Amino acid sequence: MKEKCLNIEKYLKYNNLLDLHGFDLCLELNILKEIIGLENDKLIDILNYIKRINSFPNAYIAYKIMLTIPVSVALERSFSKLKLIK
Repeated sequence: MKEKCLNIEKYLKYNNLLDLHGFDLCLELNILKEIIGLENDKLIDILNYIKRINSFPNAYIAYKIMLTIPVSVALERSFSKLKLIK
């Protein structure tokens, strides 16, 4: 998991500015896993929990991104389908 967290850091880096720190993200996700048992919870529930306790800033950013990407892809698909209909 550490490698994937560092990859996320790399992809979100812009001109030496970081949106999140990969190593810290990995630590936060491991702690969250121990606290709430992530296997059975929905992503939005985990995001709301992180927001409510006002902690885990890197995990908060990562979950917001994860919840945003599927919506963006779904919208692009629906727009391309509209072109086919016209």
